[in-house]
Amino acid sequence: MIKISIFLTRRAGLTHEEFADYWQKHTALITSLPGGEVPVRRYVQLLATDDEIPGITTADYDGVAEVWVDKIADAAQWFTSDTYTTTVAADEENFLDRSKTRFLYATESPIFG
Repeated sequence: MIKISIFLTRRAGLTHEEFADYWQKHTALITSLPGGEVPVRRYVQLLATDDEIPGITTADYDGVAEVWVDKIADAAQWFTSDTYTTTVAADEENFLDRSKTRFLYATESPIFG
């Protein structure tokens, strides 16, 4: 299984709260797509807080989407599909600065829990 962490930055002109509200609407769009079209096993949203620890640099992202797929080919098929490019990516323009979006492809090695 491959875990994809997608680091998100809000579009200029939006507050963090507006970003968070729209991200929820965006998620509803994705879950409304026909069954089987999105090859995702698990999807989790991490929404940044205002918390800080003195002396530790905080990442400059508004949120992280975590997506699990069976293989990278499934993700490639999804992120290059007509549905993604014409519907999902088009909607992302309403709340994301897509030029700052970054993807990390990884495998998990649980240590605790």
